[in-house]
Amino acid sequence: MPTRLDFDIHRSVARLDLSPAQSGIFTPGIEAIDITDGQLRRFNALANDLNKAMPALTAEQVAGVARRVLRTAAAGGQSPFIASRMRRAAEMKALSRDTDWTSAPEHAERILGLIAYLDDPNDLIADDIPVIGRLDDALLVDIAMDTLREEVEDYAEFRRYRFCEAARRGIDIHGLALDRKAWQVEREDELRLERQLRRVRGSEYAGGAAERVFRVC
Repeated sequence: MPTRLDFDIHRSVARLDLSPAQSGIFTPGIEAIDITDGQLRRFNALANDLNKAMPALTAEQVAGVARRVLRTAAAGGQSPFIASRMRRAAEMKALSRDTDWTSAPEHAERILGLIAYLDDPNDLIADDIPVIGRLDDALLVDIAMDTLREEVEDYAEFRRYRFCEAARRGIDIHGLALDRKAWQVEREDELRLERQLRRVRGSEYAGGAAERVFRVC
């Protein structure tokens, strides 16, 4: 039998009944979740700040996602959806703390707002609830990735480049004078060289295809 979502009008909260008898899902430590109207408004306001195209979620929709996560997390184990989004959250936290990386103001504001929510234990779903305690956090990270994906992926590429460049020079990354602007210049230089090499490799000279001349101008 599916999990039932009840409304207690006296407390103005949505109560998600997760008892095994009602849901058929056995997850030790979970009996019910209370979602207050204020918490849901805060969640939806942040979701809209992160992605203007995101419509507000209802308590029923959050409950539906929670049920699906519990069903797919075998024997109360970890949810792959939540785990992957929380790894993205860790990347955003690293990005926000890195003094060598400067984000555009609109990106920085979104990331800081999201991190503040992630670090707040008094959010939509209490973090200490087994399996789904980070579900609301994961949903917000997923929503944010529509607008922040390029920023996060650029930062990941910057970190890889910085690590390799420091290793090449035999120094610690903190001793490497490399910020976002310098990395972008070096990346553009590499892309230009790569395009040039493609053109050269695609050219055929007097020896035919078997005798390609490697030329760098």
